[in-house]
Amino acid sequence: MRIIRTTLALTALVAGATACGSDNPGPNQAGDVGIGFRLAQSSSSSNLMAGFTAEDGTPVTVAAATAEPTPLGFLISRDDDELLVTKAQIVIKNVKLKRTSASCDDDDDDDRGSNRRDDGCPTMHVGPYLVDMAVTGVDGGRLSGDLPGGSYSAGRFDIHKVTSSRSDDLAFRQAHPDFRDISVRLEGTYNGTPFTFVSDVNAKLDVPLPEPLAIGGDIDNITVTIDVGSWFVNTSGGLYSPALANTPGLIRARVDNNIRFAFKAFRDKNRDGRKD
Repeated sequence: MRIIRTTLALTALVAGATACGSDNPGPNQAGDVGIGFRLAQSSSSSNLMAGFTAEDGTPVTVAAATAEPTPLGFLISRDDDELLVTKAQIVIKNVKLKRTSASCDDDDDDDRGSNRRDDGCPTMHVGPYLVDMAVTGVDGGRLSGDLPGGSYSAGRFDIHKVTSSRSDDLAFRQAHPDFRDISVRLEGTYNGTPFTFVSDVNAKLDVPLPEPLAIGGDIDNITVTIDVGSWFVNTSGGLYSPALANTPGLIRARVDNNIRFAFKAFRDKNRDGRKD
């Protein structure tokens, strides 16, 4: 399956880039960077979302779903439909930050398991890595690593389909047999009926930063939010059934496309899910 490069909108990763880490970090001063993942919350279904198309292909703006953690799971509701997510997992690979002015065009072979050094886009984690997102709203899996000091203008990582044949996926397949030939897995109920939803989305995500991120000194944390509430939005009203989205066709194609554009990130120094 062809990897699709997607440029994502970024809410805000840096509020005063020179304030992160230590004051005035030197160009060669390494710094610790942590990246956490969590489900994005929305408190009002009156919020509008662009980027959707009607069944005739016309661009439309639609009302967002309400998405919030509950004691039973992550509840997504829109019109008369309710989708309760009790487990949310996604496989990522090749987590990087891109240096300002670096092109990193030569790293497209990373999906074939390359683990070579790239000074322009240093790698935090190769993977594949299973992100098991907490349905209570807190961080899911958090990666951390030392990166060379300096200025970074973008983040990169892949949504990775775990294949049955690739040798570099073998250990992951053995540890997580439910992820053979898929990259995303949700469990829960749709209007009270249990479901398991899987997707084989394979996408290289390129996340530009609105301002350069200065690394050096103290730990810098980034939170990546995943807007699961947008995945199943039906432009005609309500939510698509995840069971229907498991079947190849228009609904599945729409949900897969929504997954690719559901990622945003921001600097989160205190790891509290709030932009600094």
